[in-house]
Amino acid sequence: MKTGNFTFFLVLPLLAFPSFSSAKHDRSHTRLSSNQEFRSIVPTETTVSGEFFNLQKRDGSKYVFMHHIVGNTYEYTFDSWVNDFKQIQAKDIDAVALNIGRDSWQSARVRDAYSAAAAVGIRVFISFDYTSFDCDVGSTVKWVDTYKNSSAQFKVDGRPMISSYSGNCLGPSGWQIIRDKTGGFLMPFIYGGDDQQLKKGSSYGFLDSWYCWGCAWPQGNYDKTVRSYSSSLGKTNQTHPSTQTGDDHYYMNILENRYATTVSSWLYTHYDYKNFYLRGDEWLLIARWEQLISMRDQLTFVEMVTWNDYGESNYFGPGPSSINSQPYGTTWADGFPHNGFFDLSAYYISAFKTGVYPHITKDAIYFWLRPHPAGISANSDPLPKPEGWDWTSDTLWAAAFCSSVCNVTLRVGSYSQDFNNLPSGVNKLSLPLKALGSVTVTMSKNGQEVINHSPADFQFKEYIDHSCLDNFNAYVGSASTLT
Repeated sequence: MKTGNFTFFLVLPLLAFPSFSSAKHDRSHTRLSSNQEFRSIVPTETTVSGEFFNLQKRDGSKYVFMHHIVGNTYEYTFDSWVNDFKQIQAKDIDAVALNIGRDSWQSARVRDAYSAAAAVGIRVFISFDYTSFDCDVGSTVKWVDTYKNSSAQFKVDGRPMISSYSGNCLGPSGWQIIRDKTGGFLMPFIYGGDDQQLKKGSSYGFLDSWYCWGCAWPQGNYDKTVRSYSSSLGKTNQTHPSTQTGDDHYYMNILENRYATTVSSWLYTHYDYKNFYLRGDEWLLIARWEQLISMRDQLTFVEMVTWNDYGESNYFGPGPSSINSQPYGTTWADGFPHNGFFDLSAYYISAFKTGVYPHITKDAIYFWLRPHPAGISANSDPLPKPEGWDWTSDTLWAAAFCSSVCNVTLRVGSYSQDFNNLPSGVNKLSLPLKALGSVTVTMSKNGQEVINHSPADFQFKEYIDHSCLDNFNAYVGSASTLT
């Protein structure tokens, strides 16, 4: 598909959108973003310094949002929302985007969400999911008007934020009516048309902002660190000046200072109607945060994707509380906490907002890995292996947050590796998974062991459970010192 000065190749079976459902209501959407070919060199160990150039804020404010799938809150109560919002607020998230569909029960959940947000002191806004929500201007306006005067409503310059997943069905005229009738600040993710229409003066040029959902993940067999393009002029291997953020810069060139984007940690889904894995190797979450921080002078809004999309494994929360909080047929999320991804993100959220990486005062190790070798045969799985299964390496990924020089050992089963004299800051480490068994991470300083952790609820083994099903989700663990 040609867009602007570059040619992007969409691999349609791999489209990665959020999924949302209760046990009774299963909805889904899949991915949309550009796909470029590339080759990368995989480092064994890299270190990120705690120093960072103090960039000037473009408008004095930076905002980080968390995307929350209301369709996965079938059993939620007011207290459930309070619990979520307190966890999210603790990491300095500015507002929560409430992804809503057409299910009638969702209106009660949104009402509770606004009430709970007001009680906690966090802001929320509605993100209309037009892959499910009725594509109707009147219904959209009614929802906005219902909540826009709530004390919990997130606003920009006094205007209620209105977001979406999809929405091309409304057309420019529909969105213009929504803006005029509600006085809203529009930040949708509209896809399926000509990107150039997002330019000022074009049909969608009146949008206040637009965010790129698929820019959070690599969209092919490459890492999120290198981008190569095939030029529409016929030249090949044309590298964008920013080799890490080519897709972002493509849209920045169109939207200028109205561009917003996303950050995520993982993506895997395994249903009969969508079955794929997007490459999460090379410390994807950290790499993406580093990219966003490097171009923070060009960004105002970043959305974390998501708090609770268990169906596509891209959740930052602890995991599903019950079978009714995830789509029917989800077999890969129970027992796979992801809140370690959220905990480590606090460091980068602060850096994105302030322009300076915070000083690390508490030593910690965050680590994540898949539960079984990628190439095993899941003999009892009725579905084929997910597309992209061979894009990943069998590796334990880790990040050591060191307040001073430290030594770290990573071990899985009988295989281990030592990383000595690591400097203060965030140290990105990896261990090839050459043995099966338990995971152990340790840290020592001056001959004194300060961390020794082995999760009791996880092992790297030949299959995930007695049913021998594929699982390309990540188990995320963490351990820290008490001071």
